[in-house]
Amino acid sequence: MIRNLIFDLGGVVIKLDQDEAIRRFHSLGIEDAREQMGVYGQTGIFLELERGDIDVETFCRKLAEQAHRENISYDEAQWGWLGYVKEVPAERLQNLLKLREKYNVFLLSNTNPLMMAWVDSPAFSGDGHPISYYFDRLYCSYGLHDYKPSLSIFKKVLEAEGLKAEECIFVDDGLKNVEAAEEVGMHGLHVAKDADWMDDLTAMLEKLA
Repeated sequence: MIRNLIFDLGGVVIKLDQDEAIRRFHSLGIEDAREQMGVYGQTGIFLELERGDIDVETFCRKLAEQAHRENISYDEAQWGWLGYVKEVPAERLQNLLKLREKYNVFLLSNTNPLMMAWVDSPAFSGDGHPISYYFDRLYCSYGLHDYKPSLSIFKKVLEAEGLKAEECIFVDDGLKNVEAAEEVGMHGLHVAKDADWMDDLTAMLEKLA
């Protein structure tokens, strides 16, 4: 029996615009922004921030060094990251609330404090609710000091919540992430980036009932 649903953030809850994020960081002076900002994962200082290896202050300092600037502010760095946010579909948020009536619903995202400062604020949704309003718990890569698709990040969530892997469905647009979740015993649902997932999830829940 499925009791727990675990969702990715970007490409699943939020529709993404990677090109806009790259454009913004490029305008800040990061010439190799496209190389450092992968579709399903970051590299360099972007990865270090999302894995919790460095804090925001250090990220801004290293970003300024790469851009050959005296400094890059918190607001500038956050503006760059928020370029990823194309749309937060209200229907998806409502679907999450419906699912919470029957299941435990968690977020597991490769993300960073600059992004989450906006995501977990009233500015996130048209209804004035932060993302935490729609989930039972949020698990972020920088807080776990880990990064999908490592097996350990999934095990940390299972252990923290006392969950049985076979009672979980993990939903992500990154195939490697879904395969990692399945390797630790979860059921995986791979969805196309930015696609609606409710029908596919409903079908899987019915199949596993």
